[in-house]
Amino acid sequence: MSNFRDKFPATIRFTFTAVCRGLVFSLTLLAVVACRTLDGVEPSEINKQAQSDLGMVVAAQPLAAEAGRAILARGGNAADAAVAAAYVIAVVEPTMNGIGGRNQILLRTSDGNYVGYGGMTEVPASYVLPESPDASGFDVVGIPGAVSALSRVHQEHGILPLDVVMSEAIRIAEDGFAILPGEAARHASGREAIEADPGLRQSFLKSDGETYAAGEILTQSALAHTLSAIAESDGSAFYQGPIADTLASNILAAGGFVSETDLAGYQATNGRYVSTTYRGFEVHSLAAPAGGGLLVKTLNLLEQFPLQDMQDGAWAVVMNQALSIAINGMREDYYEPDLEQIQSKTWARQKAADIVTIASNLEYSTPWNEQAGVAIHDWTGESWGDNSHHTTHLVTADCSGMTVSMTQTLGPLFGAKVSDPDLGVVYAATMGTYLSAADQSPGSRPRTTIAPTVVTKDGEVVMVLGAAGGLRILSAITQVISRYVDQEMSLEEALAAPRLHPMSDSDNEQRVVDPMGIRLEGNWPNEIVELIGSAEFEVEVNDRVGAFGRVHALERLPSGWSGNADPDWEGAAAGQRDGVCTL
Repeated sequence: MSNFRDKFPATIRFTFTAVCRGLVFSLTLLAVVACRTLDGVEPSEINKQAQSDLGMVVAAQPLAAEAGRAILARGGNAADAAVAAAYVIAVVEPTMNGIGGRNQILLRTSDGNYVGYGGMTEVPASYVLPESPDASGFDVVGIPGAVSALSRVHQEHGILPLDVVMSEAIRIAEDGFAILPGEAARHASGREAIEADPGLRQSFLKSDGETYAAGEILTQSALAHTLSAIAESDGSAFYQGPIADTLASNILAAGGFVSETDLAGYQATNGRYVSTTYRGFEVHSLAAPAGGGLLVKTLNLLEQFPLQDMQDGAWAVVMNQALSIAINGMREDYYEPDLEQIQSKTWARQKAADIVTIASNLEYSTPWNEQAGVAIHDWTGESWGDNSHHTTHLVTADCSGMTVSMTQTLGPLFGAKVSDPDLGVVYAATMGTYLSAADQSPGSRPRTTIAPTVVTKDGEVVMVLGAAGGLRILSAITQVISRYVDQEMSLEEALAAPRLHPMSDSDNEQRVVDPMGIRLEGNWPNEIVELIGSAEFEVEVNDRVGAFGRVHALERLPSGWSGNADPDWEGAAAGQRDGVCTL
């Protein structure tokens, strides 16, 4: 595979019809959303790649990427840009994440230090596990952590005032935005849940009782009020004061458990930094309750094999088994108390002895497409399974070298499938059946597979990335790193390459996966499918164009930052265009 690392990829574009209401945008969004009048339409353009020598933001929705870019242009740093993008993505992708959810954040300072933040939801003090836990409802709502973690990032590393950083999220919630096709499709798929909850009905059904179609304008005035209170209080209003009082009283009245005392006592934790070396590169992430420990274990296993000399069939079976060993190991090491054990190369060498390899010297007559039309990709996650259409990831970088990798989630589609009608807050699923393998005693914070990641070489940033999509977060991040390092693909190529994931009954973290069962997703050549099947592996093929995982990433090139959004999503990259570095 040729190496294009010093080349800039072309922009990928797609169009959809957007109906606008003469909105006044405070950001220049000419490259993202162009609108004329109430009944006029213009094509929308999404930039999947961008370059800048000043700063970069890549997010799962173009308005979030542009909000972060605008903050960089106003003199903010990567922390400010990440917080701005995180609040905007909470407004424009409410099926995937929100201020009622959780996050994990890895920040690399300009001088090369790593700081992690864990904004995981917490089981309330009064919670009692029922005999038959529910999958959704106010009784599965935990104490939200996302706002606390974002506040800590801003307070400890940001330089612009929070009301400036959050201004675009507040404006978009109040004035509305043209909903993109993927979000509209997810609203349609979640219609039953929306209709069942008064808060969701109020926020996400039109006056005629229909969900919003692509291009229609979605406003969230109650959420705008809540965001304004957060901005004016430097983040504290969500946990103390009238907003917190309303949040707690409404949850308790609806049969939930989150109290004012729970909210007042909540604090985001310090992330548990973990790292490893991989063929001369350094990989940095966060261990449990984040998923970076699984990433480190998988890479340590892969390092025992000459993947750089393997063609894709042989590469795939080793990758599948290494992922399976790491995933299945969660049953014995769910909370990962021993970071040294996670990082152990000795453990990896011992476990690698169980991995089966196959020979591969195929000539491929039908190579996979390096780029396919975005319009035929699966924006909803429907083809990945029930637990795949949730979670979002974003990355930022500034001219000083600071970077942020952040993953934010509600759990499944619309989380707990309830929302506060007074506050506009959609809540994450924390207790109940979704995270049933975790400790659900009061005060516990269930773990996740989200893994914000930074890759360096000789201490210098090479790549910043992360992913969304349940357990496939681990698979997607690992494969992008291996494609980049082992197969010397450019970041753009690594994101577009087809992926694989071990077979299981479900993608929940607690499920056991099969090292000898492989799901090949994307445009894998037929020869590879036949080769793997002939080697006594069970193979399942999903020939949907694109690849799961929604990896959003940026790369450091000699000429500056290059941002890349996953081609299988509606994400965008936005580079700071003007100015000089003042950080």
